[in-house]
Amino acid sequence: MGANSEREVDFSPDLPGQYQRRFDALTDELIEFQEILDREVAIKDEIRSIESKIEDEVTEGQIRYLAALEVLLDLIEINYDIRKNSGLQVVRPDPDRYKDDPEEFKEQERTILQKERRAQFKEESVREFVRKMERDTRRNTNGGRSILELITEGEQLYQDLAPFQNQNQEKIAEELDDVVQPYIQKVERGEKCEHTGLDLMDIWRYFRYTWLTPYNTVPGRNINFLIRNAAKPKNPVMGIATLASPMMNLAVRDKYIGWRIEAVEEKLQRRKRVHEYEEQLPEEKRKPNKKTRVVTQTEWLESEEEYHQRVSQFCSDIRQTLEQSIRDAVEDIRYDDFIDEYDELSQEGFDNPSERVIEILEQIEQEAEQTIEDGKDENPDKIDSWMERSETALFRKKRARALQKLLRDRKYFQEHSEEDDEEFIRTSLNNKSGQRAIKTALKEIKKERVGAGMMNIMVCGAIPPYNRILGGKLVAMALTGPQVINMYQDKYGDYQSEIASSMKGEPVSKQNELVFLDTTGLFEIGSAQYDRIRVPAEKGRIEYDQIGYTEGYGSIQFGPETRKRLSQVTQFEEGRKVVRGRFGEGVSPRIRKIRRGLKNCGLETDLLKHESRRIVYGIDLAENAQDYLLGIDEKPGYYWNFDDPEKEQQSIYDYWINRWASMRAQKQDVLEDIRKFDKHRFKLSNEIDFDKRQASLSEFIISNS
Repeated sequence: MGANSEREVDFSPDLPGQYQRRFDALTDELIEFQEILDREVAIKDEIRSIESKIEDEVTEGQIRYLAALEVLLDLIEINYDIRKNSGLQVVRPDPDRYKDDPEEFKEQERTILQKERRAQFKEESVREFVRKMERDTRRNTNGGRSILELITEGEQLYQDLAPFQNQNQEKIAEELDDVVQPYIQKVERGEKCEHTGLDLMDIWRYFRYTWLTPYNTVPGRNINFLIRNAAKPKNPVMGIATLASPMMNLAVRDKYIGWRIEAVEEKLQRRKRVHEYEEQLPEEKRKPNKKTRVVTQTEWLESEEEYHQRVSQFCSDIRQTLEQSIRDAVEDIRYDDFIDEYDELSQEGFDNPSERVIEILEQIEQEAEQTIEDGKDENPDKIDSWMERSETALFRKKRARALQKLLRDRKYFQEHSEEDDEEFIRTSLNNKSGQRAIKTALKEIKKERVGAGMMNIMVCGAIPPYNRILGGKLVAMALTGPQVINMYQDKYGDYQSEIASSMKGEPVSKQNELVFLDTTGLFEIGSAQYDRIRVPAEKGRIEYDQIGYTEGYGSIQFGPETRKRLSQVTQFEEGRKVVRGRFGEGVSPRIRKIRRGLKNCGLETDLLKHESRRIVYGIDLAENAQDYLLGIDEKPGYYWNFDDPEKEQQSIYDYWINRWASMRAQKQDVLEDIRKFDKHRFKLSNEIDFDKRQASLSEFIISNS
């Protein structure tokens, strides 16, 4: 197979005889087609044929076959190839095919994202929402207002900026205040825009539908924002943003903060910088095809004394933090009911754990798991009492499982209490039990901080025509400001953690200090929006740092129809909805549903690997953000003073005008692009109508194929 072998994935669904024969015949036909569109039409035609035969009750064979076809269609639509020898293989697109053409690469990635985005416009509720928001006030006798009033016309902004193009950047910056006066507005459902009367959440939602990625609500913490322009009537929208609960598992971010064992190991290394350069070989060693050699040179960034002092202090700090995290984690889990139920359990057994205590907890976990498997568990979401929630099978299982690990590793810390700090850390890193104990403690630190001290920038960008003067950078910079940090504190300062409260059986409020943001670019190559962002603050500079890449694994390649069919396969196979997406059952229920559906369909879960990596950015909002998130420091040292948050936030907008907007206002091509922007062509209804026409055309092709 050559280079394709690593990109090939077996595609052999488990199908009943008649559908296996149909699948074999169809895939023989697909191999003959060279054009993607021909393959898509053939699969859609087969889907339509099977669906037309479905009567009152569908059979498991029909659903399995339809699910396999939907998965195959999704993959072919995003340029997967197919091969067929003894069986069918799908072939991931070559990740290097656009190596020399980044714009073509971005276009391919947009194609993948657009598939699900357009699917949302098929929902009548979304169509009705768009129509309601766009209603024409000239024809609306009820006095309703249109979202178009909050979109700046391109010609208008052009006329405002055109006089600046022949001035120097400093002069432009002084006068731009008459054109753009940004401010950030927190969005709350039910609060009205004072200029239009529209619900702020509806305004945000409308503009969110214009995004390349589909709009999905997510559980957890969430704050939406509008960036508006006070310099213009009705304060039109310049951009939108959302801060949401961060992903629990993001390896490159976790290593950057220090939550992974590799990060601890790196802290014990002497800091250095390795330089590589090419030098000429001595004349006697030169050959016609080799006249130079690569030389490496190490530059030490700290002296031996500085190194030993730093490592000694780090080991002392981290050991104390690790031990404290285990103690706190045990105290934050309810176990009094376990002691009441089992004579062999006591408080002493939890303070100084033995193997027998851990065995009993394992037994409790298994019994709770069996209750869940039997479908006899109560849904915690429907219970108001934290105590009663903790007693459901789901949280009995979670409590027993968590306590097993914590007590096992508490035992390790106790057994090595006589070792000095550096010896303890170095020894633990070099044995299996020690590594396990450190990993558990780091995980507990992370659980405590990730749910309170950081947020993910889920949405961030400009609304045309402000995107042409780098309004996206404005939005990204605004999110680092003191007003946003205060808005977060106001909303979540007394926020009770649902999972932690259910584990403890009583209300648990975490220390909510927003010190870190993370986000990803849309693509693997650099983001014009986030690159080179530096926000001057009173105590330093806030930057968007590239800290690595995502792993290129997820569900983005599978559309809603596919997800529905895979869930139906699981229901047939396992008798019920196994993955319910309850808050507390774990991260990403969508991926878990798809993985389970693929398995039950007889397909490889490796199909979840899409290889569309993205750049990960980390943004420290405090100078000690990493030590705070690692649990070493108790309080954050913010870059802002918070003496006058409004004035400090304004300094961000002023810097954006001086650094970015004034520069763009000088460019003729930028001004011409702004002038071409027509807000009536930007309307979502135009896109919905286009998709309806495309769907009708597609149906015509299929029905006449």
